[in-house]
Parts: sequence; C-alpha cells; structure tokens
Amino acid sequence: METVPFARRVAVAGLLAVLTGWSFWLRWEVLAASPFPIGVDGYFYPIQVRSLLEHGTLAYPASPFAFWLMAPFAAVTDPIIGAKIGAALGGAGVAIPAYLVGARLGKGRGPGLVAATIATMSASSAYLSIEFVKQGIGLTVALFALWLVLRAMEQRSRSRLIAAGIALVLALLAHKIAAAFVIVVAAPAAFAEARASGALRGRRLLYVLGGTGLAVVTVLVLGLAAPRRFISPADLSLLHHTLTRSAHWDAPALATPYLTLSFEHEVLFATVLAIIALVLMRRPRFTQTPSERIAMWMIIAFAIVLGVPWLSVTDQQGLVFRLRLCAFVPLALCTAIVVRAALARLAELHRDLACLAIAAVLAFRAGGFDRRAGEVFMHPALVASAMALDVPSNATVIVSERHIEFMVAWYTRADVSLRPELVPYNHRVRLLLPLSPVNTPWQLEQAVDAARHEPSIDPPIGVHPRHRNGLVLVTETTWDWMLTQMPPRTRVHFAAWPTI
Repeated sequence: METVPFARRVAVAGLLAVLTGWSFWLRWEVLAASPFPIGVDGYFYPIQVRSLLEHGTLAYPASPFAFWLMAPFAAVTDPIIGAKIGAALGGAGVAIPAYLVGARLGKGRGPGLVAATIATMSASSAYLSIEFVKQGIGLTVALFALWLVLRAMEQRSRSRLIAAGIALVLALLAHKIAAAFVIVVAAPAAFAEARASGALRGRRLLYVLGGTGLAVVTVLVLGLAAPRRFISPADLSLLHHTLTRSAHWDAPALATPYLTLSFEHEVLFATVLAIIALVLMRRPRFTQTPSERIAMWMIIAFAIVLGVPWLSVTDQQGLVFRLRLCAFVPLALCTAIVVRAALARLAELHRDLACLAIAAVLAFRAGGFDRRAGEVFMHPALVASAMALDVPSNATVIVSERHIEFMVAWYTRADVSLRPELVPYNHRVRLLLPLSPVNTPWQLEQAVDAARHEPSIDPPIGVHPRHRNGLVLVTETTWDWMLTQMPPRTRVHFAAWPTI
C-alpha cells in the first residue's frame, strides 16, 4: 500500500524536474541569444556580482539575495554568464514553491502540478528573468516562505517555525514587492490560525500585538536607513500615482504610445479565475483550515485588485507595471483552487490524471509564447562605444538613459549617475545620445556639431563606430555652452536633464 503514494511522489518530483528544466531552457535561449546582458538594467546585475566576487560587497545598495544566488555561477564562468544563469534558474524555479502552495490550497498533487505549470511557463514570469530579475527571484522565495508559513500553522513545531522565519527574512532580502506579498498573505493567515486555535488569549495576545508593532517599526526604520534595500516611504508614495481616469478593460501590464505588453492577458485571466474561486469557496464541501482560508482570500483579493481597469499602466517605472507582472502568482494559485472544486467528485487517481492532462495542455500552449516581448537588446555598436570611452579618473559620467548608464559603468568602471545635481560640478562629464529617438525631435545633434566648431571650449568626443554623434562625451563647460546656443524651449528641456 505504501508503494503507490511513494511512486506518485517520485512521479511528481520527476515531472517538476522536467518542467523546471524546460522552463529554464526556454529562458536561457532568450538570455543567451546575445553575448551581452539583456534588459534596461542588464549590466546592473554583472556589476553587482563582479563586486561581490572582488570585494565581498555590492557596488550599489540593493536587496542582495539575487546576487548571492548568481555569485557561485559567476565564480565558475564570468559575471555576465553567471547573472544570466541565476536569472533563468531563479525564475524557472518558481515551479517548485508554486506546486507546494498550490497542492496545499488545492488539496492534492494534481492542482499543485497545474499551479506549477502556470507559474513557471508564464509569459510575465519569463519577462521577469529578462528585465526585473530580482523581482522574479523574489517571488520564488516569497512562495517558498508562504508554503513554510502555512505548513508551520498546521503543526507548530519549533523547527517549522524557524524555517518559516528564515524564509521570511530571505524574502525581505530578495525584493520589496515579494516581501510585501508574502507579508500581506502570510501575516493575516497566521493570525487567523492562532486565534482559531485559542493561542491568542491574555498575555499571548498582548505579546503578539507588541511583537507586531515592533516588527512594523523595525521595517520602517530599515526603510529609512536603507531605502533601496527595504520598503521605504518613497515606495509608499508611489501609491498616489496608481489610478487614472482612463480604463483599460483588457488589463495590460503596460500601455504606452510606443509599446503595449499584455503577456497573454494573464492579469485578466487571474481576475476572472479569482472571482470563480471566490464563488466556489462558499460551497459547504469546500473545507480548509483558518490559515488556508485567509490565505486564499488574500490571494484572491490581490488578483481582483490587479485587474481593476482604472489602474495606471502608462509608466514603465511605475508601481502598477511591477505589480501586474506578479499576476502569474495569483493566477496559478486561483487555478489550483478552481481545479480542486471542479474535480472534487473524481477519485484521487482520476483527478490526478485529469490535472496532468490540463498541465500538459497548458505547458505545450505556453511553449509557443513570445518570450521576447518587451526585450531591450543591447546593440553591439553601443557596446563598442562604451568600451572606447576614456573617462577622466576623477569624473562621474552623467547619463540620461538607464540602459546606457550601467553599461558604461561595467566597461569603464567609472562612477555614473542619472542626475547631475548629485555630482559636484567639477566632476561632471555628460554622455549624450543625439540620435536617440527621445533626443532627435529636439535637434541635439545640431548643438553637438556646433560645439565641434567652437575653439573656446573642449570639443565633443564621439566614440560610436558608425556615426560621429552616436555616443558623445562632453565636459560640463562644453555642455553649458551648448545650452546657451539652443532655442529657449529646447534649452529648458535639456537643462532639466530628462531621463528614461
């Protein structure tokens, strides 16, 4: 009798290994298509990993867990390849915690396998491995933490509570959004379980309330002391810009005049399945523990909020874009809940076979998704330009585009900054991209050419291999002279130094 459950566990472990490996390979194909890093912040990750290997610290303040994960791979390859391996593995690995949480909420291996398939084969999850790597890895860690918390609530042994606590700390060290997700879901679930079991009474209740208050204060202090590593008041201020009057009923993750990213409409599907799950949970036969019930409600609420049509999706750096990229998590878990209810009348073997068929269909369909949607590709000519830069030893390069900023820092090891006001005047040099689509309407190229013919200033230095104005380095005094030669409207525009 014991051989049947054991054989099923082995079969599920094998399926998860195959699923994770396939997802890793699909991500790796995209990442390895270029010898250079991919994404707006593509070079940021190799810089951080290189600094870890050389000095044991990060070059820039950031949540460190993703870089710790990449460092061993970089040690045996190089920082660029190591960062790509870590990004692909950390994103594809979401299959395992998605299975564990999905199996717990779906009450079976079958629903867990469906959740794992959706999570790891998701189009938005694949995008996170290209663009927002820390967030992708952070969500993997957050789901592990959520599973450990739910498991600890079922049997409150010391070892399980310690494991859950360690996982929560790792989630805090992985990514702000991931940490917020696991706290919002796990904290109410743990409170509900403790209250239902009678553990929160008298002094224990006072201890818990005091501990919760202390934890909140600690998080606020950490956010003030290290705003780039932990949730800070600046992050909370982003909530003021989340709503708009124009509705997007198809719920894209991003919608700008130049680019729309819907990621197979995962946000919309997550919202629909969340509403279905909410209805099904009200059935009398739908049993769950207090912690599981609250966790389900919070996950469902998260999915429904993500689908609100009036969320602002026009800012590539906005909070809504980042949050909607998380939609695959509630989509996977809500699907597990729905599958649990839909197949509840089937025998266990038949239910697992049905879930296996569903997972297979979802996996093969997802295998044809466009995993390059929204990809920012680094042109070899720009890489050659950055390699050709000769930056003075005491200078900080002021760059207006983030995808150039970290590329310059990687190849030159110079200090870089998006904002000039953060750098003393005598230490500034400007890196201009006159041919960039954001600059061509303002005729920046004409100003650069004019500076080349002015003998009283330092001449602009063009380093692009194909065009004299492809990438141009100018001193701060030359930049000031250029501003004086521009028409008033253009001068105001460039004096503000707009960045993207």
